[in-house]
Amino acid sequence: MGLTELNLDARQLACRSVSGALPQFGFVRTRTALLRAAGIPIGAGSLFLGSLNVTGPGDVRALLSVGARSFITGPLHVDLGAAVRIGNNVQLGHDVALLTIDHEIGPSQHRCTNPVMAPIVIGDGAWLASRVLVLPGVTVGKGAVVAAGAVVTRDVAPDTLVAGVPARFVRSLEGTEHRTSARLRAHPRT
Repeated sequence: MGLTELNLDARQLACRSVSGALPQFGFVRTRTALLRAAGIPIGAGSLFLGSLNVTGPGDVRALLSVGARSFITGPLHVDLGAAVRIGNNVQLGHDVALLTIDHEIGPSQHRCTNPVMAPIVIGDGAWLASRVLVLPGVTVGKGAVVAAGAVVTRDVAPDTLVAGVPARFVRSLEGTEHRTSARLRAHPRT
């Protein structure tokens, strides 16, 4: 299965290439407006600070959506074979990758065989720190935090902190009050 630009209509091609043509940290509102104009559903108050890189066979206008007041630092990479739903008030750090396509393991002469596609859901209020990788079929629950560099291979419960490769439960965030430190820590200070 290959993706060629010949199979894309003009608006879909614009979605895939226009945001990357703008400077990385300039023209934030313009970049976001262009993505909306290209047909991507992006809620009010949401911003794309960096580029959006979309690969895969899916129609970006039908499969990708971003809720209201979400902040995508970028660049964001989305491998789009199934739906990717980003909720309201979500924060995505630098170099986050959302991959909806995996492959079955075949015989030794060709290990990467049939594609397997599954959706990704990022719940309202979640925060994915820099360089997080989310694999197909994962739901990140409402208010969850995924630490920098984590590889998320399974669902993340609401209001929890996960970290590591693969991402593992670190602690519950229920009842956590606002902290003054902006640094994400896997363990609270003692």
